[in-house]
Amino acid sequence: MPSDAATALSPLQRLEVREACERLALDYSFLADSQRMDEWSRLFAEDGELVLFGKTYRGPADIRAAVGAGRGAPALSVHAITNHRIDVVSGDTATATVYIIVYAGERDGGGPATAPRIAPAMVGIYHDAYRKTPAGWRFARRAFEPLITTAQA
Repeated sequence: MPSDAATALSPLQRLEVREACERLALDYSFLADSQRMDEWSRLFAEDGELVLFGKTYRGPADIRAAVGAGRGAPALSVHAITNHRIDVVSGDTATATVYIIVYAGERDGGGPATAPRIAPAMVGIYHDAYRKTPAGWRFARRAFEPLITTAQA
């Protein structure tokens, strides 16, 4: 059920919030897949949280450090977003669930990546909280819930 703050918004205002949040989720996947991790980490609010595999990282610097420097053989990832369900809470906040399918492989030179299997490396759900900041829309919190994985621990 929508909050009083959400119902006070016009349909256009609610659409603008949903569009901004959708773009934020798309940018997250695009920047990760492009290995532009400095830009990727700045998609989080200064006090934003990323929860991955039971660990919580806070703020862009901590979140950036959590994904490492990206050294070694260039990996390829493709994050396919599905079932993006956004709930507008107010003109400055929203929540969402986003299903994600991640394919991964290793690049060898300039050709396409190779993968040992065709199956996705991971399937899961992001549980998101979005917030409008002076710098634009950012993740206040993004928590990943893995559902299926073919990755080896």
